[in-house]
Amino acid sequence: MPKINDRISEDKFKLILKVGQAFNSVIEIDRLFALIASTTSKLLEAERCSIYVVDTEQNMLWTRAAQGENRIVVPIGVGIAGVVARSGEYVTVDDAYDDPRFNQEVDKETGYRTKSLIAGPLINNSGEIIGVIQVLNNSKGRFSTDDEQLLRSLSGFAGNALDNALLYDELKKTFHSVLQVLAATIDAKHHYTAGHTARVADYSCGIAREMELHEDELEVLRVAAFLHDYGKIAIRDNVLTKPGKLSEEEYEEMKSHVVKTSEILSKMHFSEGYKEVPLIAGAHHEKYDGSGYPAKLSNGDIPLGARIMAVADVFDALTSDRDYREAMKPHEALELIRKEVGTSFDPEVFAAFENYFNRRYGPPSNP
Repeated sequence: MPKINDRISEDKFKLILKVGQAFNSVIEIDRLFALIASTTSKLLEAERCSIYVVDTEQNMLWTRAAQGENRIVVPIGVGIAGVVARSGEYVTVDDAYDDPRFNQEVDKETGYRTKSLIAGPLINNSGEIIGVIQVLNNSKGRFSTDDEQLLRSLSGFAGNALDNALLYDELKKTFHSVLQVLAATIDAKHHYTAGHTARVADYSCGIAREMELHEDELEVLRVAAFLHDYGKIAIRDNVLTKPGKLSEEEYEEMKSHVVKTSEILSKMHFSEGYKEVPLIAGAHHEKYDGSGYPAKLSNGDIPLGARIMAVADVFDALTSDRDYREAMKPHEALELIRKEVGTSFDPEVFAAFENYFNRRYGPPSNP
């Protein structure tokens, strides 16, 4: 934690503490990168800030999010950031192009012109260098010793926050891999459904982005999509994999998979942000006019995520081969779904789906 000294006034010290609390309140790594970059740039009166993460296995640095920059990967020891990652020392440069350590290739790749810069290590609680923070182009022309002291104070909080975010990111990846395995156990029951769950998740998130849903909502929808058919694990194999048309009794059993999905997922522990997953996953066969199942919900009573997934699920079913028919072409499926707008499907969701569809598949070709 920074201490008040001759370079940090009491007001600035309070500001640093406030910024540190903000850093530690963000656990999602992309948001944390953006917050650290924007806040540090503002406090140091700089044009931009880049956050690099150390990959010890590959002996590389990478940045996932940097203001105005594409993803950049550099070897440790190369460029100012690479030097800092290896030495753990702060580096201040008044004219980057006069410093032989500066890697001009990054500017060539991004089209940016680095002038002055200051860079320092991001260190976790175990004393390991886990990243580098690099601030570019001070508005005054060069970075001062006061700027370096301020960056040292900020980087302490940033290093701790980055360590937590990286751990969370790894846990999130593990969670998603488990979801994919669970989904694959259902998809593998029948060769025609291979990849269905992943595609529904992909389509659902594409629609949600068109509707400008928050990233947190996308994450919940993604999880619900991967689990939406999990109740099929309780459906008899001779029904689940039966070629051709199901009998009325078999169809009722097949429909019960959504109830079973809700029942199974309701017994799982979901953190507060994921509480809606069982409800969304269990409602993807509800219809906008109330004629769906299992609860005959209609319109706004159906969770938005379920209304989105309903379109995605049907689109994938129509564009996939089945025992009794060949897959439709995407534009044919789109037109068939259009006919059900206002009855089976939410008009607003369909409008977003059509925008997503056009981006993905383009307009229909002329006959």
